[in-house]
Amino acid sequence: MKNRTTLTALTLTAAMGIALVGCGDSGGVGGPGEVEQNSGDKATITYWTWFPPQATLDAAIEAFEKENPNITVKLRTFEAADYQKQLPLALSGGEEIDVVGVQVSAMTDSVKDYLTPVDEWAGDWLGGVNETMVEQTAGMASDGELYSVPMGSIGSPLMYYNAEILDSLGLDVPTTGAEWKAAVDAIAAADPGVTPVVFSGEPYWQEEMLFGIAEQKSPGLSDDIIGGEGAWDQQGVIDGLNAYKSLFDQGIVGADVLSLLGSRPSELFAAGDAAFYIDGSWQNSLLSETFRADNGIDLADVGVAPLPVLDGGKPAVRALAEGGLGIPSSSKNVEAAAKFVEFMLGAGGADVWAKDLVLVPSLTGYELPDTVLTSDAARDGFAAATEVISAPTSQRDSQQDFLNQVEGNAILDVLRGTATAEDAAARMQSEWESGRYPHGTDK
Repeated sequence: MKNRTTLTALTLTAAMGIALVGCGDSGGVGGPGEVEQNSGDKATITYWTWFPPQATLDAAIEAFEKENPNITVKLRTFEAADYQKQLPLALSGGEEIDVVGVQVSAMTDSVKDYLTPVDEWAGDWLGGVNETMVEQTAGMASDGELYSVPMGSIGSPLMYYNAEILDSLGLDVPTTGAEWKAAVDAIAAADPGVTPVVFSGEPYWQEEMLFGIAEQKSPGLSDDIIGGEGAWDQQGVIDGLNAYKSLFDQGIVGADVLSLLGSRPSELFAAGDAAFYIDGSWQNSLLSETFRADNGIDLADVGVAPLPVLDGGKPAVRALAEGGLGIPSSSKNVEAAAKFVEFMLGAGGADVWAKDLVLVPSLTGYELPDTVLTSDAARDGFAAATEVISAPTSQRDSQQDFLNQVEGNAILDVLRGTATAEDAAARMQSEWESGRYPHGTDK
């Protein structure tokens, strides 16, 4: 298991212009002493990344260059999978890059040896970045060092809802299992053609649902098992499995939902044939009226909320930092690069890229521009999702082989009534201890 474990504003006086001067062997804002720093009054920085989309990046760079006329940003973008291969090769080959995007979970360890630790170039502004996301990002490095600053985070599960359907029936957004049951019954009675609740029946998604429910009463359960030394057959897991199954037993979720594969759940919701759609925050673009119009989604209004609390406790989500920005140790423009990272993490940059609604910004207290979301359901929903994702109950983490070969199907067996929660939990623990699925300190 990987070890899970801050921007003095760069004041550039008019007289100094962009004072890009090295700071000696101890590193510091000027970067590592062995790399001669740009001492001119202008700088051109090279920025490689896979995220966000090109149009959004172009707009962000335009806004940055307008505020910083002495700094020019040269951008190169990649597809996500290709970027995982190309960036380590470029950094190891000495390519001159000043700012890099880092896929926090997938790439940190493969590029960290070519990056300057954040504490050598960032300043006081780092204290405004969500502490949990910073800790998660540092924890992705095998040495626990922070090598990039996350632009935001993603989290799941969340419950998207067709606000027009709820409004037409005078229903409030359910916050408890009992309220959810009453809403489902009212929706089914009003229009039998609408599936009240949809989500993926794929084995991999069952982990998201299990921990989203179990951690309502047992926060940190996923961290304890997947990130620690906890057991799958502990009472929190058994209670979570029983609570998850209760959704089917009470008729809140129909058994046929487990046959929904691939993109079918989102298609049903987008077509207006489902009232509630459970997925992750990467679906937040559904909240945008503009996005729906541009993508042919004929829904008048969409909101989002945490899963209703089923058996006591509080709403729970697992979340993961994403969109790291780092500075290679070979950069000759560390001060200008750091200024760009500060801009992207701050409100000026976030106002450009956050409106895509892909990530929940990691800037503490950040609020979207008023023009992004146009309804109370969307605005209130985004705020609620941001609140729970900013304080997750666990890190969004999985042992993929175990999930695909054991865990997902064990959970499905409980939901289908072919195994008890106790038997499924025991089976998962037995396989977890088999040695076939490295985890915890063995990972």
